[in-house]
Amino acid sequence: MKTIETKGTLPSLARRAWPIALLGIIGVLSLLIGPLPDSLLDKAPELAALSPLAQKGLLLINPSVLVLLAAIIGAALAHRVGLHSVLAGTASAAGFASTAARAGSYGLALGFALAAADSVTAPLLGPAWQALVEGSAHGAASTVMGMLYGGVAEEVMLRWGVMSLVAWALAPLLRSRGRGLCLPIAIIVAALIFAAGHLPVVVSQLELTLAIAARTLLLNTLGGLLFGWLFWRHNLEAAMVAHASTHLGFAGWRLLTG
Repeated sequence: MKTIETKGTLPSLARRAWPIALLGIIGVLSLLIGPLPDSLLDKAPELAALSPLAQKGLLLINPSVLVLLAAIIGAALAHRVGLHSVLAGTASAAGFASTAARAGSYGLALGFALAAADSVTAPLLGPAWQALVEGSAHGAASTVMGMLYGGVAEEVMLRWGVMSLVAWALAPLLRSRGRGLCLPIAIIVAALIFAAGHLPVVVSQLELTLAIAARTLLLNTLGGLLFGWLFWRHNLEAAMVAHASTHLGFAGWRLLTG
């Protein structure tokens, strides 16, 4: 993917940030599709007095702030460490269709593989985990929300924001010979943070065991590594396509095995 790196052609900070921020906010708004988690109402019973729309509005505040902050951080730092985005204007759109097709195929394959691994290991994680999986929403709305919030908002936060920041922070700390490690390390750090970010959702629904924690961290880290690698080798949009396609892979597995 051809990048646009010269000072004369580099878009302004605002131009690099706003398309990413807008797309990220659209991803956050997809949370309105799903029901409000019962665990949230249990922990904050005062929310019960609010209308469902107001409850969901409050749910959007934190991820919206994180998306906006990450959009600005990535716009300021990503191109400095060799990370690019078509939407931000730092990568050419030429050849993106073929890149997106490959990224989508990687995401679908990953989704099938992770769903298969989850299916095989589920009986080993105890009855509480199996009950949670069976009671989880698996309809079209859940898939769309996963594709938009996961595939877009989480990629803005974790890859565009966190990965760019980590790589930029590491660059002056590593000697010239070690600078090639900045992005691989950043990929790993962002993937681990991405995986750890899924733990609170699990904790809110059942008692966390070592096996469940290991499953959550391992499977999500694998996804984060793929998405980070695609961001590094191609662009942010390739990571988004792969992440969204992973949720299609989950849905496809359920259709085949359900």
